[in-house]
Amino acid sequence: MEIKTSITPPTRTQLYAWFQENHHLHREVWVVMDRGAEHTLTYVDIVEVALCFGWIDSTKKSIGEGQTAQRLSPRTSKSRWTELNRERVRRLETLGEMTEWGRAVVPTIEFQIDADVLQALQADAVVYQNFMAFPELYRRIRIDNIQSYRRDDALFVRRLEKFIEKTRRNECYGDWHDKGRLLDY
Repeated sequence: MEIKTSITPPTRTQLYAWFQENHHLHREVWVVMDRGAEHTLTYVDIVEVALCFGWIDSTKKSIGEGQTAQRLSPRTSKSRWTELNRERVRRLETLGEMTEWGRAVVPTIEFQIDADVLQALQADAVVYQNFMAFPELYRRIRIDNIQSYRRDDALFVRRLEKFIEKTRRNECYGDWHDKGRLLDY
């Protein structure tokens, strides 16, 4: 995939300013980041700013010299929304960062646990008890991460089995709260 438009904003504020001026002018932009740099944008910063304007991240590629580029583009009506991105939007709305363009593409469908997934969790009393004791955000994000792979039976089953096993051991796993950003906002 060819990089046509790239930007290297050193701060989240500058990325937000770029979007304010350009979100309606481009079909994509690649945000260049220095890997390991102390004062650089983080992936989560980039995703959050994109969400504010109704855009989404996709391809990430190495461009040499310790740099990566993250592709961003406007969401389409067929874009799938992860529960993690929905929670990010809730936080951004609370912080007053969402724009009218970002709000316009946020779906209104509420999260639901599919009956077969819930049944698998309830089949083991310890698993279900631990599951219900986990933070509500963790439950939504992990279950969404499983249910999103319905079309790939093998991957769906592997993810569900891993989740059940970790839950049986009362273990949360993965970065489900953006290093604390999504816990208390």
